Amino acid sequence: MKNVVLGILIAVVWAGVPGRAAVPTMPFSEVRSGMRGTAQTVFDGTSIETIEVEILGKLPNIGPNQDLILARCSGGPLERTGILAGMSGSPVTIDGKLVGAIAYSFGFSTEAIAGITPIEEMLDVRRHAGPGGNRAGDFRLDPGWSAALHDAAMLEPFWSGRLDQLGAAPRGEWKQPLGLSGFGVTGARRIEDRLGGSGIGTIQVAGSGASDSPAPPLRPGSPIGLKLVRGDVEMSATGTVTWVEGNEVLALGHPLFGLGSVNLPMTAARVEALLPSLATSSRVAVPTAEIGALREDRTAGVYGSLGGEPSMIPVRVQLENGTASSTFSFDVADDPMLAPVLFYLSLNGILGSAERTGGTATLRLGSGSVIKMADGRDVNLDNVFAGPHALDFATGLPAYILHLLMNNVWSPPRISGVNVILEYDERPRTTRLVRVVPDRYRVAPGDTVELELLLAPFRGPRRTVKASVRIPDGQPAGKLSVLVAGAAIVQRDEQTDEPVLPRDLDQLILLINQLRRNDRIYIMAIQPDDGMLLDGARLSNLPPSVASILVRAGGHGNRVPVRRRHAFEESLPAGEVVEGEIRLELEVVGR
Repeated sequence: MKNVVLGILIAVVWAGVPGRAAVPTMPFSEVRSGMRGTAQTVFDGTSIETIEVEILGKLPNIGPNQDLILARCSGGPLERTGILAGMSGSPVTIDGKLVGAIAYSFGFSTEAIAGITPIEEMLDVRRHAGPGGNRAGDFRLDPGWSAALHDAAMLEPFWSGRLDQLGAAPRGEWKQPLGLSGFGVTGARRIEDRLGGSGIGTIQVAGSGASDSPAPPLRPGSPIGLKLVRGDVEMSATGTVTWVEGNEVLALGHPLFGLGSVNLPMTAARVEALLPSLATSSRVAVPTAEIGALREDRTAGVYGSLGGEPSMIPVRVQLENGTASSTFSFDVADDPMLAPVLFYLSLNGILGSAERTGGTATLRLGSGSVIKMADGRDVNLDNVFAGPHALDFATGLPAYILHLLMNNVWSPPRISGVNVILEYDERPRTTRLVRVVPDRYRVAPGDTVELELLLAPFRGPRRTVKASVRIPDGQPAGKLSVLVAGAAIVQRDEQTDEPVLPRDLDQLILLINQLRRNDRIYIMAIQPDDGMLLDGARLSNLPPSVASILVRAGGHGNRVPVRRRHAFEESLPAGEVVEGEIRLELEVVGR
């Protein structure tokens, strides 16, 4: 009997804690036009205020198991601002029952008309709740996967497409404030330019909300922050808490990005200012103390747990420009969709805040630029880019490689960290191949051919370098075409071959680590082949009997047929990014 009484007393005391009691709800079916109620939200600091709500009507079945309530709101500053971006999640109650959350606004409306997400839809988000961050990758390699590693014209639309996927509203119109810290005005503008027409929402430059005073207890109506990037630079979304029970939290009333299971830092927040607008007004809020982890990002809202531990990927960026060096340490969400995008935007913001982003430039990803795997492997990022697309390459390529790793279809990638060393030079460090002269055009198998290469650096004196190639023993008589070029042109030339699609994560990493560098000159001759790429190793000119055995289903190792092979391939350092190409034709004769 004592235990029963003690249990009742504990339940009564717990129910008396603000924001922790189970709140009675009113289902969508009982909501009627003309009903009046209130909503709780914050317009300044952390003080929760009450506004008036009048139900105008209902929109049933606007989507699969999705309804919407229309309401007119009044009170506070709403007469001059209308519904504010950042109010999303403000709980609406009628007759003491929770009806739902203010979640949507209507652009250019002359009154504060809101769309309310019914509470039963928001509560249903909890059934998906798990440990968070268990989403698999969502990208399968196509035959052109490697072309983007050398072609900025392919990288730009790739990132535009990924950003567009984050912005489509499934139910109505909302503007999710995205706070940026540490990037400065020019860095924020660079990020905003990258977002373009993605529909993610307004971009607000916000300072860090760190405070010595503890955050007040989270209650329905409290502002809440959801961090996507944290550290020396930060990106965060803010909204309003709808429901709190125990350590469970529901907020927003609409998706953050609609990603499903996630694992992001959840913070308290503080409202700093209101920005009235004829289109969509915004509430400027900054995140404060970290209080838990966001676990679910669904159509009807987001769900998190107080005290939960989020999962993040540590990133370190060292930026050098010849006279100064700056280091940025930050974490990005450990999520296959978000991490590459956030990494890409962060690199753009950092460069935009520190360097000139228009015109030509040279950016070098220095030695030590790697994506570190939990099993101890490093995926190399070092390379150099020059010209008008250098910045797009230097930010888009490392993020693209991270995307390939995190969205692979074979095994969980387990990224333990990313390290980037960026060297910036305003001058385009390029050199153009002008002429290549061999010491002979008639050669025999086993001969060594000496080449004289004439290079024309950008605004520099021409210079000559020498190289030598050896004609392979057993090279058949006939014409032998030799290509002398930089990495990008060699890559485009090889796209005519059968594409090499990796069979597992190990082979993908191997292929990435074997990428050619842009500051080297490559000399190669290509000829037909009946070969095989076996576990990343090239087996050339296989006898038909051996090739037929290797291609059989169920055989050991990762096998890709190779229809052309390099009779030889040599390279030499150029010091600058190599442009142009020279093709020679040698005649191979018998001895």
